[in-house]
Amino acid sequence: MGRSPCIATPETPLMVRALKALAAFAAFHVSLLGAGVATAASVAPLSLDQIVAGAKQIVHVRCTGNVVQDDPDVGVVTITNFVVLDRARAGGEPTFTVRQVGGELHGLAVDYHIPKFRVGEEYVLFMPAPSKLGLASPVGLSQGAFSVLPGTAGKEVGNGGDFGELLAGTDAANVPPRMAARLKRGGQERSRMDLQGFMALSRQQKAGTR
Repeated sequence: MGRSPCIATPETPLMVRALKALAAFAAFHVSLLGAGVATAASVAPLSLDQIVAGAKQIVHVRCTGNVVQDDPDVGVVTITNFVVLDRARAGGEPTFTVRQVGGELHGLAVDYHIPKFRVGEEYVLFMPAPSKLGLASPVGLSQGAFSVLPGTAGKEVGNGGDFGELLAGTDAANVPPRMAARLKRGGQERSRMDLQGFMALSRQQKAGTR
């Protein structure tokens, strides 16, 4: 009889990395679908109503550190720690942690284009409930992560999109006056909004979209 065919086993470093990358890919999509927003996995444009509906927590935070670690399930994870400055939904803890799939460790980079956070910078995050593996990325990825930036009249928020499109389905009666006035302008004027008004609007939106 001829020899039995050689069966490859997942014991080589390359095969282990490939399997972990596959697991990470699956976990990444599970963490997105766990947000309860079906379009999040394809990163389709989301309205503020949809982003709020998929968020278990809405927090204004400052990043205090990033750590990349080995993970037995998905290979590598990035853990980002924040101090909480304000909350529009859920919890009362003074700190907040985001655990996302991917990162660079031991010369291996796994990048799913998840939001990345810089130490010392502030953000408003719309976070879903973590997956069974404890992973979560902002709702709609970068759509649910707003940078907090200095403005002429105080802090402002933006995620690179047009707030006119983001708020297209929002009841105009709920939009704070300063935001409403800015929405009537064009171009770059609609790429940022007043932080306090945005947090107030997020608090109003939550009751009607859950």
